[in-house]
Amino acid sequence: MVDSVEKKTAGRVELMDSTNDKNDKIVIPSDGEISLYAKGETADARPSGSVRRWMFMVVLAAAVICIAVGIYNAWTAFREFDETILGEKDSQFYSLISSEDIHIENSLDAFCREADLFFTRNRLSQLRQSWEDGEDGAAGDLRAYIEDNPLAANPVYADILVIKGGKIKFSATGSADYSFRTEADSRGLRILSDDKGGFFMAYETTAGSVTYDAVLSLEQLYINALGGSRARGVMLMDSTSTLLIRQKGTEVLTESPADEQDENIRKCIEYITECQGGQLSGGRSIEMENADGSAYTARLVVQPSTRTTNGEFAIGIAANFDEALGPSRSAAEKILIYGGMAVAGVIVLIFMLIFMRRVNTANENELEVLKKKNYEMAELNQNMQALAHHQRLETIGTMTASIAHDFNNLLTPIMGYSMMAAELLPDDQAEIQDYMMEVYNASVKAKDIVQRLADLSKKGKEESFRDLDPVEVIRNSLKVTLPAKPKNVEVRGRFGSGYARIRGDSTQISQLVINIVLNAYDAMRENGGTLTVSTKIEDGWVSMRFSDTGTGMDADTLARIFDPFYTTKESGKGTGLGLAIVHQICDTHGGKVYVDSEPGVGTEFRINFPMIDEGDFKKGTTKVIRATEIRERLDQQPDDV
Repeated sequence: MVDSVEKKTAGRVELMDSTNDKNDKIVIPSDGEISLYAKGETADARPSGSVRRWMFMVVLAAAVICIAVGIYNAWTAFREFDETILGEKDSQFYSLISSEDIHIENSLDAFCREADLFFTRNRLSQLRQSWEDGEDGAAGDLRAYIEDNPLAANPVYADILVIKGGKIKFSATGSADYSFRTEADSRGLRILSDDKGGFFMAYETTAGSVTYDAVLSLEQLYINALGGSRARGVMLMDSTSTLLIRQKGTEVLTESPADEQDENIRKCIEYITECQGGQLSGGRSIEMENADGSAYTARLVVQPSTRTTNGEFAIGIAANFDEALGPSRSAAEKILIYGGMAVAGVIVLIFMLIFMRRVNTANENELEVLKKKNYEMAELNQNMQALAHHQRLETIGTMTASIAHDFNNLLTPIMGYSMMAAELLPDDQAEIQDYMMEVYNASVKAKDIVQRLADLSKKGKEESFRDLDPVEVIRNSLKVTLPAKPKNVEVRGRFGSGYARIRGDSTQISQLVINIVLNAYDAMRENGGTLTVSTKIEDGWVSMRFSDTGTGMDADTLARIFDPFYTTKESGKGTGLGLAIVHQICDTHGGKVYVDSEPGVGTEFRINFPMIDEGDFKKGTTKVIRATEIRERLDQQPDDV
């Protein structure tokens, strides 16, 4: 309870908090209004109601102005954001155009090279010369040789034309209904069409009085060069604006830009033609309509043929700009809305904090006290659990130590007599012999369990401890476990503890390593994996790490792995004492054990033993290892098991 001192003055009552150094006072005037002010402050010195209202209006006006300026700046930033996104999309389109341009150039170049190789063959020259000389049968031989040309293996190949005197004499496919739409350019390429309205491109070369035209299919060129790019709305227009190649559904179309088109395609053709005429790259947002009549904005970016590597086609890429910008706009709008809500919330919170400052201070102090008590209770609970666990282990140890000898005395005659009985049985009693062997095998398993219980109850004695090299102990223990290692499991070693030593019982430390390694083998027996064994020095401790890529454990299993007789293995395949013994050995040697595990990922055991300091070495019994020697060994390459 807060102590207070009551002081009466004319027209008012003052209550002074005597427990507060500031001696804050609550003033109750005669008009009943309650006021709070600090020591040394008078009611007359406090701002009047009109002044407070004026200050409130100023703050409110400033807040409104800030909100208006913030909204204006937010919308300005929103427009700048749209422009930035637009620039980024155009840059992406130009990168795509550059990539498709190279593909087109590679396809054209490969076709022209193959055509040159064929047209310069000696055999073709001989047949052409014979045909020009008018030899009998020469025309048929030349036609047959042209028909059996290697260009047919090229996916873009369509035909080979033999022209003489400006007329097509014959072709590889037998068709001569072609019309040339453009003259050959500097590269020898020109556009032609057939009687069905299809457009082609021909690579032209001259030999003697004969002109050869290797015809390639523009549809196949589009498919072969652009591949999966068709879904991005790629359109090609030749350098003379004679033809347009585009994708419609699953079909590639080659058509004249002058042909009747729908409104969307017409707008695209107009802009591509404009870029071709001005020889300038550019991008334009175009209003288009979907099949259902809904409007959307498309972005068309064009690179004219004069600025492409292939030099034959202008490349345009169109995409639905609303779909690309829609998520970004939606995110920006949400940021604006939620940001405004956050600002409003902050303003409300500030007012609340002003009025609740004193209450919050008291609550925070009380909360800190409760947190401290809760932490102490949690720590006490953990200590009690650890003590109970330790007492359980001691109880089991005491019990097993007292009965292990008696169990062994009982099991020894069972094992001996069962074996003797099996040996004395005649050979025709094989079934009874099997029964006796089952008795013997069960006794052996029981004896092994008794031995494990005895090991669990044993505590290392100081007189049996000696200085140990942890790396040597691990290597020897791994050799012992080799017969149990599955073939699909790989063991790797990374030893970085140098010449550091620990003090302990070598037999118990070996037992610890063997138990952990065998558990790791069992976890990886079905699917295989890798067991990584490593050592290192950490703040005066020698840390042994055993990391496997097995099945891992969930949190419930992890909480009970050190409980005696707890096992997740099938009946008859585990006693549940292996890790309990590991915990007992760690505790006996003053060590610490840590376990990290995740189902489907694997498990890592970290065993820390105190490293022997120079002052701990016994004179005449131990070699003193200097710090410089440890560093030298740490610099060596890691060992592989």
